[in-house]
Amino acid sequence: MRKKPVTDLHSDRWLTNRPTYLTSMDRCTPASALASDAAHHKWRVIPYESERLKGTLILAGNETEAPTVRLPLGVRGWHAVSIGAWRLKDWYQEGGPSELLVRLSGEPTFSILRLPTRPPPADPVDGWHDWTGGEELSECFWQIVEMSGRDLEFGQTGWTETDRDGAELRRCAMANAAYVKLIPLTEAEVDVVAKDRATPARKPLYAHNDVMMTHTNSPEELRRHFAPFADSDFTRIYWEGAMGDLAYYFQTRNRTPEAPGRDDFLHASARQEAECWRRWRLSGDDPLQIAADATREAGLEFHVCHRLGGFRLPPIHDSWDHGDSFFKAHPEWHGRDREGRPTPRLSFAFPEVRAHVIETFAEMTAYGIDGTCLLYNRRHPLVEYEEPVVDGFRQQHGEDPRNLPADDPLWLQYRAGMLTTFTRELKEALGLPITAIAMSSEKENLANGLDPQAWVVAGLVDTLVPYTDLPEWNHTARAWQKADSLAAYAEMTDGAACMLAPCFQPADLTAEDYRQTADRLAAQGADGFFFWWADVGSVAGYGAPWDAVRRLGHQQEIEAWKAAGEPSLEAPVIRLDSLGGWNSDYVTPA
Repeated sequence: MRKKPVTDLHSDRWLTNRPTYLTSMDRCTPASALASDAAHHKWRVIPYESERLKGTLILAGNETEAPTVRLPLGVRGWHAVSIGAWRLKDWYQEGGPSELLVRLSGEPTFSILRLPTRPPPADPVDGWHDWTGGEELSECFWQIVEMSGRDLEFGQTGWTETDRDGAELRRCAMANAAYVKLIPLTEAEVDVVAKDRATPARKPLYAHNDVMMTHTNSPEELRRHFAPFADSDFTRIYWEGAMGDLAYYFQTRNRTPEAPGRDDFLHASARQEAECWRRWRLSGDDPLQIAADATREAGLEFHVCHRLGGFRLPPIHDSWDHGDSFFKAHPEWHGRDREGRPTPRLSFAFPEVRAHVIETFAEMTAYGIDGTCLLYNRRHPLVEYEEPVVDGFRQQHGEDPRNLPADDPLWLQYRAGMLTTFTRELKEALGLPITAIAMSSEKENLANGLDPQAWVVAGLVDTLVPYTDLPEWNHTARAWQKADSLAAYAEMTDGAACMLAPCFQPADLTAEDYRQTADRLAAQGADGFFFWWADVGSVAGYGAPWDAVRRLGHQQEIEAWKAAGEPSLEAPVIRLDSLGGWNSDYVTPA
């Protein structure tokens, strides 16, 4: 029997009906929220014209604080909804990337659309005219949804910044909307969507978020960061719950990020994070509980993470080392090098350090977690030449490890047993699934006190995440480009009750990059994919890369795309003939 061809459900490209473009954004209400010129608390209305479309867009700047407005749609039934926007050049966006809040009327939470940005030309000479002159529109595919006669609401993201004297200032991301594209679905297409949403993806996706909160001041603002993951291939959210003895929640005996008593910060962002947490504390809301509830509402599992190397940080990051920290209180548990000198770490060779982390995880179980995650991908080693591990090795092998070469295999294997012991203690204490992040190779793991092979063999780790195939946790260079880069981990987990989920680093990956890399890793035995920084700012912002990522578990669609010659997955671009009365054909050098 002939095999049925696979339909690639990437964005709205597979739909057959003609789109309708709503281009008159000046129809938004209330009319009092619109103006023909820049004005505080009002959207600026700007006419535009192209060969394909003619209309008006609405625009708000970094200081506008534009109110929520509503665009009547007048449609019912299932539609694919995309939002068109002015494709701002990156040098226009002095206050950071442009964003737009979007939701259907009656919904409690906005989605954050990271608006399309026009990159610099590949050739700075031949592309100079377009880079300084002509303007463009592009679009973000948002979702396929049953409209039920609802309208569309737009808003502007905003946040509070506080100076050292306590004065507060409201800042905003630039925002604009130029058109709404609606494509009605046929009955057959509605059936395809329903079946697709009821069928799990072949390879699940896992989203990590490091909860660097500076722009969230309310439960609704925090929930926006979970909205993209509904109706996607993601099945888990990995939320950062703690770093060393710093807890990102309030039901704790640990320190929390408000940094009491600190009046000077090396980074402005560090002050804003502390101020943000102070506002959360005063509000009575607990961000970890909001994150847990929002994850469950989206139908995903909620796993909490701990940065195990975060008890002490280098000076560039030491704004987190405020107050009476666990590290400062217990010099007797600090690390020791081969010469016996103290190192700026707490060692997991000491049972008390391991117990502290396990108690922190136990605190987080009160929030209704589904699993734990050991973030080993920073600040190694966590075990060096401390007395318990040196004495234990001497008793077992009759030698002082400090007299052996630093890379002695017997010593490295024994030392790595300390973190295996910790993992076993955590498993026995909580009985929850454990995810652990590992390094590029067996050699590098053992050199840093990690032994993923032992974890898998002992059944201690339920999900293993190789962070990269590059050395020293390098997340700036592109990982997984070789055909055999995952082979050793695939062999390690083959037949074991452990998911293998290699990690993606989202920075600068295109939609095509995601599909090509996922295909390469799937061929090597990946069971799923883990995304570091899987937040709105990094990947989940409804741009072209997100269109690929949110369906990356559908391996058959990637295979169909490859068979079709890997056509471009970029969003459509519309060149404007004029914007705000400015003729794009009118050449004004520089």
